[in-house]
Amino acid sequence: MSKKFHKIKAFTLTEMMVVIVISAIVVGLAFTILGIVQKNMRSIEHNYEYQSAIQSLETSLTIDFNKYPIAIWNSSKNELVLSSPIHKKTYTFATDSIVNDLDTFALKTKNTTYYLEGNEVTSGRIDAVKLTFNRTADKHRIFVYKHNDPTIHF
Repeated sequence: MSKKFHKIKAFTLTEMMVVIVISAIVVGLAFTILGIVQKNMRSIEHNYEYQSAIQSLETSLTIDFNKYPIAIWNSSKNELVLSSPIHKKTYTFATDSIVNDLDTFALKTKNTTYYLEGNEVTSGRIDAVKLTFNRTADKHRIFVYKHNDPTIHF
């Protein structure tokens, strides 16, 4: 009986090393791309949260400006007091947030301007407010106003 040697069909060690190196490169690229996509998604999420906070503040101010007939800006306390004969609501403007009786808006304001009948005022009675924020373009700002009735002149 003669032994017949036959070659087993298999990959060589060199071929396996090439496959492993190529696989490692592909997996590395995939994880790099995944990291970039996750970073961009987090950035989009933070921008969305920031814009949502701005919109929530604008909605809250609009509702309160139209609900309360009297709006007074106290520049020494950085407070906007909205009041009626039966209720009062206060907005406190801090360096890094705006706080009212129910909510805290984590927004840094760049510039805040108060108006009475179209003229800028520094304190006292107001009928409009314009807010610009740090992390937004100058084009994006909030302007909230209320319709005055004749009682503001009495």
